[in-house]
Amino acid sequence: MAKRKDSLLRCAASFAIAASLMIWTAAAGAMPFRVVWSPAGYGGGGRFTTVTVDPFKPQNVYVGSDVAGIFRSQDGGGHFSLFGKSLNGFAVAGITVNPSEPHQVVALTDDGLYQNVGDHWQRLSGDICYPSRFFGSQVLLFTRMSLWIAADTHGVYQIPLSDLKTPPRHIQGLDGCKVNGLAVYDGYLYAGTSRGVYFLKQGRWIPQQEGLPQGQLDIQDIAASGNVLYGLEKTAGLFCWNPQSRAWNNRPVTVRPPSKDYKSLAVSPGNPNVVLIGSHPENWPHRLYKSQDGGKTWASITSFQVDPQAPANWTQTLTGVENMVFMPGNEKAMFMTDWWNLWQSSDAGDHWMQKFAGLQNTVVNDVRIDPKHPAVLYLCTADNGLMVSEDAGQHWRRSMNGVVDGHAQAVAISENDPARVVLLMNPWDNKGRIYVYESRDAGNTWRDIGFPRPAEALPHLGYVNGMAGSIVMDPFFSDILYVGTNGYGVYKTVNDGKDWFPANNGLTAPYIRGAGALWIDPRHPSTLFAATQSGGIYKSIDSAGTWRQMTHGNLFVFGLAADPANPSRMAAGCAGNTVLTTQDGGATWKEVRLPAPSSSQMAVNCVAFAPGRPEVVMAGAIRYDVRAAEGLFVSTDGAASFQKVPMDIPAVNINAIALNAGQPISGYVGFNGTGLFRIELKEP
Repeated sequence: MAKRKDSLLRCAASFAIAASLMIWTAAAGAMPFRVVWSPAGYGGGGRFTTVTVDPFKPQNVYVGSDVAGIFRSQDGGGHFSLFGKSLNGFAVAGITVNPSEPHQVVALTDDGLYQNVGDHWQRLSGDICYPSRFFGSQVLLFTRMSLWIAADTHGVYQIPLSDLKTPPRHIQGLDGCKVNGLAVYDGYLYAGTSRGVYFLKQGRWIPQQEGLPQGQLDIQDIAASGNVLYGLEKTAGLFCWNPQSRAWNNRPVTVRPPSKDYKSLAVSPGNPNVVLIGSHPENWPHRLYKSQDGGKTWASITSFQVDPQAPANWTQTLTGVENMVFMPGNEKAMFMTDWWNLWQSSDAGDHWMQKFAGLQNTVVNDVRIDPKHPAVLYLCTADNGLMVSEDAGQHWRRSMNGVVDGHAQAVAISENDPARVVLLMNPWDNKGRIYVYESRDAGNTWRDIGFPRPAEALPHLGYVNGMAGSIVMDPFFSDILYVGTNGYGVYKTVNDGKDWFPANNGLTAPYIRGAGALWIDPRHPSTLFAATQSGGIYKSIDSAGTWRQMTHGNLFVFGLAADPANPSRMAAGCAGNTVLTTQDGGATWKEVRLPAPSSSQMAVNCVAFAPGRPEVVMAGAIRYDVRAAEGLFVSTDGAASFQKVPMDIPAVNINAIALNAGQPISGYVGFNGTGLFRIELKEP
């Protein structure tokens, strides 16, 4: 990939980020490390839920994510960095800045209401939250005396600006309906809801439904500019309030074909005749419409320019508008978020340019390092599929030639011939197959070698979904492959996918979850281990012909790893923030607790040994409820004990760890939302 034109700016930004994430830490009784984090994943990608611009400092742009928390740009959208430290929930429904108090920045998430305090976020309320899959557009609104918050099931709340820590006051009357937007018009607070439009008068919500469709009524957004009020109904489109007739007038989209449903609305603050509306994300193809006469006539906006320096994504155009805003003081400048990109316009929405730098809004399922070329990385991501880097994460290309779109789950690389790669996919629309692909040219092209999904019924257990999660390759005979599934156990091929058969004899808990849950001995490939949910760890010494349970009880176990120099030394991530270790090839196991709370919602998801440094072991934590996890832990005594590694990045789930050989100790940590980070443990 060509170097960026703004390479100096990018290098400066990357240096600043790396410097800000540099932390000293030391495990008790062990050598100290200087721990350095730096972003290594591709920018852009993933669903961006909301955007707002600081009215006092327009160069400060805040963007919300559905899985990564909040990003902030301090250069008007040129480059972003994560700004979600101390958030406990990472699905962001709204962000806003007080136009009269620029230091009051608040965010509404699926976990609660937060206020920005310095470099972190402080939760104001855990009772007010917005966990809906489809967020509203203007769910936070500052007025002269109050902050107003819209919830998705409990109506609207009010907090006085004099003290945002004051317990919120619930404005009764809209309970049970979803509030999608708030606006101020004619001196009243208006709410667009799943039951129509209401305005607040003397503490009571008054319906204002005249002219709106009868029956099913769902106001997706509401906005006011000057003396004009607009509401966007999901199926009927735009409505404009007529104060003379006291009724809503429909302004339907006149271009053909119109969208089936609508969701997002933006009105120019300086010219109420300039209106943009976006189609609902559930409807393909996604469309954006603009009117310059208050909705009497419409034009379809089709100019969406992808930045040529950005990594390739599965979509190259608009994908489901979430939120649109005009920049304060500039009637031409706009930002827009959708289900894959952040866009910027300088001509009031006629043309849009993709913004991507620093927006690591990516779910990483697996990361692998080429065994012979450590600068070559394979990154399995949700939605975007497989990404490949040849320069240790500086630049990325999408590697999906011949592969169905969806979630790349796991990848395996031949030890003898790194050009031989196999990929496990979980498509968006799974049509009864286990999708396995092979490449003989390092991922440039792929061939389907998958097999039909087993027909047997799955047990009704909340943690069982039938998805394929892990794949391993025989180190000597690359035509021998094993796939681990969450419900159907292990499947095996000995002829490069021509034939697959179940290999579950003795595997009484066939619930294998995660890319690291299957492990094959690199020296003796007839030996395999499987980590299972509710069944603990199983071992096979006859190439998965038979399995034997190696632990006791109904343990939930996830990622496995072994010391490259001594595969009899192993570690496994386990529920309750614990790690299981063995020194004798699984004959006996010892439980090691992390220095973190033990909870039924918490687990260690992945582990990794540092090649050449057997005393150094890393463990990554998750929460099943996708709230803030405990983060990354490191051991410097061979996994006998662990110490938490501080992180100045949101504590989202850690799904994958891959460590390099050599000095200093370095590698990559893949997160469930914030992409990929490079980590270095340097001896000072």
